[in-house]
Amino acid sequence: MKSKKLIIGITAEGSVNLLLGQLAFYKSQGYETFLLAPYSERSAAFCKNEGCEHLIIDIEREISPLKDLKTLLKIYTIFKKIKPDIINLGTPKVSLLGMLAAFAVRVPKRIYTCRGFRFEHEKGNKRKVLIAMEKITSYFAHKVICISNSVEDLGIKHQIFKKNKSIVINKGSSNGVNLSLFNPNDLNFQNVKNELQQKYNLENKLVFGFLGRIVDRKGINELYEVFSEMYSVNENYRMFLVGPFEISQIDDKSLIEKIDNHPGIINYGRVKQEDVPGFILTMDIFVLPAWWEGFGNVLVQAAAMGIPVISTTGTGTIDAVSDGFNGILIPVKDKIKLKEAMSKLAEDERLRQQFGKNGLVWAKNFDREIIWQQLEKIYQS
Repeated sequence: MKSKKLIIGITAEGSVNLLLGQLAFYKSQGYETFLLAPYSERSAAFCKNEGCEHLIIDIEREISPLKDLKTLLKIYTIFKKIKPDIINLGTPKVSLLGMLAAFAVRVPKRIYTCRGFRFEHEKGNKRKVLIAMEKITSYFAHKVICISNSVEDLGIKHQIFKKNKSIVINKGSSNGVNLSLFNPNDLNFQNVKNELQQKYNLENKLVFGFLGRIVDRKGINELYEVFSEMYSVNENYRMFLVGPFEISQIDDKSLIEKIDNHPGIINYGRVKQEDVPGFILTMDIFVLPAWWEGFGNVLVQAAAMGIPVISTTGTGTIDAVSDGFNGILIPVKDKIKLKEAMSKLAEDERLRQQFGKNGLVWAKNFDREIIWQQLEKIYQS
């Protein structure tokens, strides 16, 4: 029996972190696997580790008509040559161009993995254009996999797709969580925690943590303001920021200097995915006051490490936390409620411990093999 050809596509090479283990799994199931993505050392290493072929494209994240047309033709040529049986494209730009190209060459099964909607925080004509792009992508897809129930609800609300075309796998997430990696009992991560505590003098301090891209829509401004207020009252509080600043997505550039100069904030920077569990373990309370996400994988990762979480009722984040079970959900951009939640968990050690234990249970809903097996059923249907 001839093996089926599966192409998975992403716009930004950094998104390979959202696919870890997935292509290797499908290769083990007999698929011939390909990654459609820009070249970088990270994407090249990913393909080597996963055992898939790298189909290299140049693609702009922002709207760029001439470059987009050139990329569309490149993808069309690739699809014409490879003749894939299945494509699964995620992130807006590659999904739009790839779906058009796949329709043109009549790819038998076209799947769009909707990881959230960029139009959520846009206004005016750009918002209208982004919604139109989503509608075109979804129209040419046979199936739209939404990575959370709230993303599906938003897509239906804006008439981007109909309910009969969309699906949410289990409780959500695009790739699940590697529970063998995110294991709080791993001695290596305990050692990382001990080293970080010693390096930054975190013993006997209460540590709030944030991990991810540092941008406005992740709620970094609200988090900075609330933490600063709390620190002014209790200097035993610390904020551990882990992740890169994306300057283009921060309106108030002075925020970076404020964070760097704050005596209670540790601005660590980017870490490798395999090192993330040890950094999360260093935190007493994980806080992600995002305005919206596709799903909020890092919230489940924190839960898997036994850390209580605080997030919002925004799209995506609302699905990644069990409110009152392993964490607290607050309204988007509500600094008063954010302070209440952070203060409540800071002052109640017993509640922190209970939420941490419950998080271990909650995270089991997102075991990545559940996602992969359900995806394969869609591929085979």
